[in-house]
Amino acid sequence: MLLKPGESLQGRDASYEIVEILGQGSYGTVFRARDQNANFVVIKQFFDTGSASKEDFAYQRKLFWREAEILSQINNPKIVRFIERIPDETTLPAEGDLFLVMELVQGQTLRKVFDDWRISHNNQPFPAENVVAVGMELCESLGYLHSLPGQIIYRDLKPDNVMWDSVGQKCKLIDFGTARFSDQSKRATQGLGTEGYAPPELYSSRAELGFYTDTYTIGALLYELLTGDTPDPKVTPSHFRGYDATIPSGLQAVIIKSLQLDPVNRYPTAGAMHEGLEILHLALEEPALESVGAPRATNLHPLLSCFCPNCGSVPRTDKAIYCGKCRGLIHTVMLRVLPKNSPPALLYLQKTESLLGRTDPDGGVFPDVDLSRFDAGRFVSRRHATIKRDGIRFFLTAHKTLNPTRLSGFAVAEGATVPLENEARLEFADLVCNFVVRPVVNP
Repeated sequence: MLLKPGESLQGRDASYEIVEILGQGSYGTVFRARDQNANFVVIKQFFDTGSASKEDFAYQRKLFWREAEILSQINNPKIVRFIERIPDETTLPAEGDLFLVMELVQGQTLRKVFDDWRISHNNQPFPAENVVAVGMELCESLGYLHSLPGQIIYRDLKPDNVMWDSVGQKCKLIDFGTARFSDQSKRATQGLGTEGYAPPELYSSRAELGFYTDTYTIGALLYELLTGDTPDPKVTPSHFRGYDATIPSGLQAVIIKSLQLDPVNRYPTAGAMHEGLEILHLALEEPALESVGAPRATNLHPLLSCFCPNCGSVPRTDKAIYCGKCRGLIHTVMLRVLPKNSPPALLYLQKTESLLGRTDPDGGVFPDVDLSRFDAGRFVSRRHATIKRDGIRFFLTAHKTLNPTRLSGFAVAEGATVPLENEARLEFADLVCNFVVRPVVNP
């Protein structure tokens, strides 16, 4: 069954709360979700929408499972981080929905960054120094894949499959749906590539693939960043169309070498192409993708739950991640609820002073943090306790209740106020929670 915002998905070691839908396609949906530690993740659900034939659906299902298999073997800061696949089985299940959990990369695709740059700069291409920097990062990512056991060939490099990570300040590969292990078969599979970026061997079932297949796609992507167009896949370019005067001749030579129709004449590996780009990099100004309009990291947590743990200030804008006064990293405050018979849930504390308890419409009681849905036995009081922030410190006040409030296993006396530390264990009647303070982005 297709997941919906507000629902939970149980993984091997974590539970994920669905926050919103990021995209939908013929074979399922992509969600932004949150684990019990408030880390945002991406969940891809492979789901039968009924729009594909049985044969095509079965094939795409295999590709989805292979993507999870490949990502599970990768550990590289310039490639999206695999978290888990659900179900966690060694072979593809015969039926049922499939889920792939990955890190959420904050930022935009390279396609979006490039298009925004061209719109704001009268259709001009990327500066050469930025193109060289992007190329070097892609060569490093693909070179890493080529060096793994099984020698992974990515095959479908294009601007849509590269994210600018605005937190880590780097490019990241994000889509491994068409990647494959080179030691499984040397034969090409037609259709698994994108027109304009795919080398000739991907258009023929008789051709053999190699690392040179990926160096071609790197060259095609860089060619577009420099000219605004993709190369003609039927001929080897002898020069660049447009903007010739602004492109260093050395950079043109590197890219044209990577775009040779005959694989023998290309760079044999991403590492060899990286060496060619590195020579140019040393001669050019140190670039940053932010200089061409790449987005900065943003705060995805509710503004009212955020504060600076250094000076106590609250952020002025809902996307800020650094304090406007002391430049400290902004943190968010929440309650991690741990019900006995359901997945953990996160509730933000969005006031300086938050009343925790159970809603009672008849009595006119509406606590700031409503614990009703986790309290089937109605043991939590209407006004059970209050959590208050005073500058950079937090305090818990226990109210008069039939069932006590406990901190770290000890009952808090009625009316008493005690300090709270991060990850403190709280008990409201038999409902267990953790008090959580964490950065709005992973530093």
